[in-house]
Amino acid sequence: MSETSKLPDITALMARRLRCPVCMRRFRTQDISVIESAPRRGVFCLRCPMCASQRLVIGVWNKNAMRTYVTDLDQEEWTYYRHAPPIHSDDVLRMVRMLRTYDGDFSDVLEDPILGESE
Repeated sequence: MSETSKLPDITALMARRLRCPVCMRRFRTQDISVIESAPRRGVFCLRCPMCASQRLVIGVWNKNAMRTYVTDLDQEEWTYYRHAPPIHSDDVLRMVRMLRTYDGDFSDVLEDPILGESE
């Protein structure tokens, strides 16, 4: 049996195991669409028809088990980052040099306040 033919079994397993984190409704196989698949892994979009939320889930499986990892990306972001060039060591060094000379606090670039600070 090919890995591709196992995808319906994987979506059925995810439908049995996963619930919508917003409304706690159990997913059905028709709520799960395959975005990308490869041997022993796949990326799935889970859409809840009850509350209209959606989640991108990475599934990794072998003969004995399957693990799922929920992302905070949507399908468009997944496609963008999936096809983006990898980070090169020069990019990391450039960031280190920039941070050494950065004269400010990070509250202007962070969404959440730093723990322990009062507003």
